[in-house]
Amino acid sequence: MADMVRKQLYVRRRHDDFLRRRSSELGVTEAEIVRDSLDSHASYSGSGRNDGSAWAAEEAFIDELVSAAQSRVVSGRTWHSDDLHER
Repeated sequence: MADMVRKQLYVRRRHDDFLRRRSSELGVTEAEIVRDSLDSHASYSGSGRNDGSAWAAEEAFIDELVSAAQSRVVSGRTWHSDDLHER
């Protein structure tokens, strides 16, 4: 417990109800649930990395897919909707 720091915070009533119920179900302390939640949030959010580089890379990837798809599009179709019903 040497690496622990005491924190005091306010939670909504529904959070309190959830913590009490869940800690009883799991047989762990409410604090353990809060610590696990913080760990999950930190790993999900990239450990606090919010510099936007991931989104910029994603946008570039999407733009590349759109460009590739547009280059494969044939202008004008050679079939009619009635052709689909003949099958």
